[in-house]
Amino acid sequence: MRLIITHTTLLKLHPVDSSTLTEAQKINIPVGSRLMLTNYEDQNQDHYQITLVASLGSGKDKSMVWYVYKPHALILASDREFATVSLSTDTKLNVRSSPNVISSNVIYQIPNHVDVELIESSFNQELWWLGKPLNDDKKSYGWISGKYLKLYTPEGCSS
Repeated sequence: MRLIITHTTLLKLHPVDSSTLTEAQKINIPVGSRLMLTNYEDQNQDHYQITLVASLGSGKDKSMVWYVYKPHALILASDREFATVSLSTDTKLNVRSSPNVISSNVIYQIPNHVDVELIESSFNQELWWLGKPLNDDKKSYGWISGKYLKLYTPEGCSS
């Protein structure tokens, strides 16, 4: 299970206004971050209580259980994510051997509006996804710029 941060936000040790927490009781999380979860619950109208696979924080405030503001996060039950290539023109999207823009690292191209399976993400100047075209076993996994992908859940609901 994954937590996707859709807006820069805070993980908080308690589901309260962040101004009432100490600096050690909150962690700034940038947009595009992905965190692996073992569990989550609707804590209240505004927050999810999430249980991470590994502890975050330090000292007495180190914890696997945190709270996140619901409008800033999306929870995916699957370890795999899916997206559609979404380009402004009918050009093709480069798939690369590493998560950066170098002309020599393009391994193939994907046409616009093709669905892709995503298995990992990385942040290198921008959000990058390790993925390949859905249901195309002949293509290898490669790095795809996140700015050209429209994520959707396995159930087909756009995020």
